[in-house]
Amino acid sequence: MNIVSTMVGMSLMGAAAPMVMNMSLAPAEAAKRAGNFGVAETAAVVFAATYEGTLDIPTDTDTCLSESREGTENAYSVTCTSGTGKYVQSVTRAFRLAVPDSDLVNGDGSASGREFAFETPTRYSGHQCPIQDPWGVYGHNDQYYVALGGACMPAVAWTQTKYQFSNPDAWLYDINNIKGWGDHPDY
Repeated sequence: MNIVSTMVGMSLMGAAAPMVMNMSLAPAEAAKRAGNFGVAETAAVVFAATYEGTLDIPTDTDTCLSESREGTENAYSVTCTSGTGKYVQSVTRAFRLAVPDSDLVNGDGSASGREFAFETPTRYSGHQCPIQDPWGVYGHNDQYYVALGGACMPAVAWTQTKYQFSNPDAWLYDINNIKGWGDHPDY
């Protein structure tokens, strides 16, 4: 190898060194941002789960700020942040408070003249009722209400299509306008 090629190689190495340095820091910076994102995500999920389905107005924390969603009733968004400087990561989640009992049309179908075998739950969890207890009234809700944060969602209310094609005469409790889907066509 001659002296010229050695010097050219060394000068190229010196010019590339800052780029190599940046490349070696990139994974560490990405890991730091990912860690902060995970902390922010966890905080947002916990915050939303704490208030979802309750009548409590959300209160801000050191890392999470909530605000009412414009044009909606009882709906909020929460933005949680973690990290500092160029490593700050934020996550926003939406959730809905419980519909107050006064908005449930007595919750027993009395406004429509209907009678149901069971009282309508005032709070639902995010869980579907099991196949062996599709309304949760034969033990499921008694056993898991507190742990899940509310009653399970009846099978006929899992989707709007199932709700609209269900038969209100077969309902075990009043689910008319559940999830804001409007009055059932056969109610």
